[in-house]
Amino acid sequence: MSLPETFDDWSVAQLEEAVRYHNDRYWKENAPEISDYDYDRLVEALRTRAPRSAVLDELGGDSPDRFGAPVTHHFPMLSLDKAYDEDALQKWAAKFEGELVMTPKVDGVACSIRYGADGRLVVAATRGSGTVGEDITANVKRITNVPVSIDIDREIEVRGEVYLPLSRFRQLGGQFANPRNTAAGALKQKDPDKSEAMGLRFFAYDLAGLDIDTEMHKHALTTRLGFTAVEHLLVRRDEVQSGYETYVARRNDLDFEIDGVVFKADRLDEQERLGFTSHHPRYAIAYKLQGDSNNTFLRQVEWSVSRTGAITPVGIVDPVNLSGATVTRISLHNWGLVRSKNLSLNAQVTAMRRGGVIPHLEAVATPGDTPIDPPAECPSCGTAPVVEGDFITCPNTTGCPAQSMGILGHFAKITGIEGFGDVWLLKLVDEGVLTSPADFYRLTAEQLVKFERMGKTLAQKLISQIGATRRMPLDTFLQALGVEGLGKTASGTLARHFGTLEAVRAAAPTDLLALPKFAEILANRVVDGLAARTPLIDALLEFIEVVPMEKPAAPTGGPLVGKSFLFTGTLVAMKREEAQERVVALGGSAASGVSSKLSYLVVGDDGKAGSKLDKARQAGVTVLTEGEFMALLAQSAG
Repeated sequence: MSLPETFDDWSVAQLEEAVRYHNDRYWKENAPEISDYDYDRLVEALRTRAPRSAVLDELGGDSPDRFGAPVTHHFPMLSLDKAYDEDALQKWAAKFEGELVMTPKVDGVACSIRYGADGRLVVAATRGSGTVGEDITANVKRITNVPVSIDIDREIEVRGEVYLPLSRFRQLGGQFANPRNTAAGALKQKDPDKSEAMGLRFFAYDLAGLDIDTEMHKHALTTRLGFTAVEHLLVRRDEVQSGYETYVARRNDLDFEIDGVVFKADRLDEQERLGFTSHHPRYAIAYKLQGDSNNTFLRQVEWSVSRTGAITPVGIVDPVNLSGATVTRISLHNWGLVRSKNLSLNAQVTAMRRGGVIPHLEAVATPGDTPIDPPAECPSCGTAPVVEGDFITCPNTTGCPAQSMGILGHFAKITGIEGFGDVWLLKLVDEGVLTSPADFYRLTAEQLVKFERMGKTLAQKLISQIGATRRMPLDTFLQALGVEGLGKTASGTLARHFGTLEAVRAAAPTDLLALPKFAEILANRVVDGLAARTPLIDALLEFIEVVPMEKPAAPTGGPLVGKSFLFTGTLVAMKREEAQERVVALGGSAASGVSSKLSYLVVGDDGKAGSKLDKARQAGVTVLTEGEFMALLAQSAG
């Protein structure tokens, strides 16, 4: 099953239904239909749109009576927070002191095993709901590398992952869908002999009940007690990306499935200081793999030109199977990635595919023998490119066919003008008939029928398609301009907030900062991008009526009427946009910057207030902690 790239068109009810369905398929049925990456995207979309949805509290395992008697965990078996890029990982790592411990995220079944003061195995349980699991003691005792007794004189608990080695899975000859499902099925076997025959194994990754000061000490102790500790390595912050890429490159050589790499703060005093959310510990994170991966060899590099003028490398690789498809081309992202990974031709590389998204380079397994140089000229127009840091661009913004085609194609796609595929756009651009989106509205059927294979019927159909867009909603118009960062969601946000094109064009970056998901970089990029497209906008307005969007009526009353709020830093209890919505619902307003008219500056619990705090104090603005803000909301809500 494939999911769309975005869920902008889905209702909250649709998201809730999909999350609940796929959660059950993974945890209860052991038969997932989508990748972990797509599942995480679904959950995050729901969390963004409806952070208080009850479905978010249902995520996790099955009911307590599926396998055996319910077992209440001594402390919750929580999920892990997730990161999908190095930037997110480094932001997380900046919150604590000391080094990190890196382990593979084994794709198996989480298991808790308790031992009594006499050293005997007392009970083993699944993760279940996180607080209550299922008794699988009889089957766990049959796992060959789980000791049924250990040399200990106190009660302890060992946690880890039950998995089926890939070598054993292959021996089973395709009887089961995948190793994880097979392991889960074996654990719920009522006959321990049949469970034992499957050949399950156990990796220990956590230990409680002993005097321990670091994660590395935990692994040493579990090994000394007779367990197989999960692979572990102490790493510095500047080693996390290379460590992750090492596991990506090794993925096909491991005898167990992984779906990511786990990083934890090594020092347990720092773990205690960071604490937990209701969902995950703050001291650990999973750097997730984002799809099916495989190794191949890079043979050539081709360069493509986007509508923004960016010249990006595309790798030509030996045929490799990813997610059931044979792949020969992979994205190399940008010139910076080629340089940072010392990429060269004939290198062995790890290619990864995220669902239906274009395959990309994830890691370099072994270096090649031929250096890769930036292109000497734009592959579309021959202009000498500009190389700045990680990026290469074609400066010929008006005369580069690839850029013109990209801009025209984007405008046609967003506005719903159908029939202008790459073949027709290339012909019309080459003949000078189309140079900018405004030229669509200058076209006539008489012009089009002069082209070979363009009959009167098709020509008139294309003109009708164009004519249907002469009255265009504001959000569609904004998205069609092709401003970087101004996609469907951001365009809709601007349209709803400002109402008219004139108001949007007059907005300053500070006016955008109060809007959901508009950080400083995006606000500046959008304002500058709209300004740069002034000639295009003016030309389009000769032919198009941009329909204003009716702004939602502001509350006329409420306990916070006349009060304005500005938020800085990271809020723990809710996202910033939800806090702004809560304020507006109570009659208040969300400010875009610090001024003497601001009522309150709310500083997130991470303490990263920056210059806004200094400005607020100088202006005499009342400063609230997140806790004080939450108390004010509760008091105002009555």
